[in-house]
Amino acid sequence: MLTEKELLARVGTLTVTRLRVWVQQGWIKPADLAAPSYSEADLARAALICNLEDELGFSEEDVPVLLNLIDQIHGLRAELRGLLAALDELPEDVRGVIRLRITETIERGRR
Repeated sequence: MLTEKELLARVGTLTVTRLRVWVQQGWIKPADLAAPSYSEADLARAALICNLEDELGFSEEDVPVLLNLIDQIHGLRAELRGLLAALDELPEDVRGVIRLRITETIERGRR
């Protein structure tokens, strides 16, 4: 876990004010609000938000929408990993049928 000071040192354009506003807005969620400690995921999210605003020019109003979309993508990826793990436990003939159905569905969608 990182302290607030360590997080600020690792994200060049991040200020205390910005970080605390993002915490209040729920964009970053420290493990403990009384004595904030931040995970590597919080570090990556802070760097992402800085990049969205500073480098890519998105406004503060755009950020929650973008974060929501990114969170949805991460959630879908986790669900797909779970689905793939469950499929791996099925017999090979069943997996073959599923692969065939997926391929057919994709092909119909392309027409």
